[in-house]
Amino acid sequence: GLASAGIHANGLTLARRIVFDVLELGPDAELPGTGRTVAEELLEPTRIYVRPVLRLLAEVDVHAMAHITGGGLPGNIPRVLPDGCRAVLRRSTWRVPRVFEALREAGRVAETEMFRTFNMGVGYVVIVPAAAAERATAVLTAAGETVWSIGEIVAGERGVEIVA
Repeated sequence: GLASAGIHANGLTLARRIVFDVLELGPDAELPGTGRTVAEELLEPTRIYVRPVLRLLAEVDVHAMAHITGGGLPGNIPRVLPDGCRAVLRRSTWRVPRVFEALREAGRVAETEMFRTFNMGVGYVVIVPAAAAERATAVLTAAGETVWSIGEIVAGERGVEIVA
């Protein structure tokens, strides 16, 4: 999993509703718990992963990739999985940016809905053979990315399971 820069373009409708309607904040107000203004959080540019991923493709056997857009991890990863494969993601393996926790708390949004709406800190997923994971991490890190080994592909019904 490659780190996102924040919300990206995922779930902005829900984020705006929480920030402006529930919290009743303006663009220059600090979004609680983030140390940043509402404008800084909501307008943080989407990371572009092209150059690091092209480097990776030149050096590692990549089986699949998913840009985590609307639908979050559960909505995007299954599209690149063949029948009979399931992704098991370990939530404890990556850092969820504080903006998502602030939105969850203020909007009283269930965690399953948060994962379905937002990228939760993972903006891009690359699926490689287990034996290539260390090399993939090294290549992407050298290209300036923050990278986590977030899970594995197992036999099962196509989908995503998020575990502690």
